[in-house]
Amino acid sequence: MRGRFPRVGDRAIGVALGILLGIAVILLFLFLGSRSTIDQPSISSGTTQTTTQPATIPGQSELKPPQ
Repeated sequence: MRGRFPRVGDRAIGVALGILLGIAVILLFLFLGSRSTIDQPSISSGTTQTTTQPATIPGQSELKPPQ
């Protein structure tokens, strides 16, 4: 029987596997679980730039100059 306490090497392997598993879960969520979000991450597509338009108020055709 080896004993109750794990060796230092066993503990280091366990910590490394835990960190790798955590990173894998985060990456899976980012690239598979968040496809319906606004800012979906993407690896293969290039960067696209969006433009915004100023808000319009219904019934107002043009701005009045300040008096």
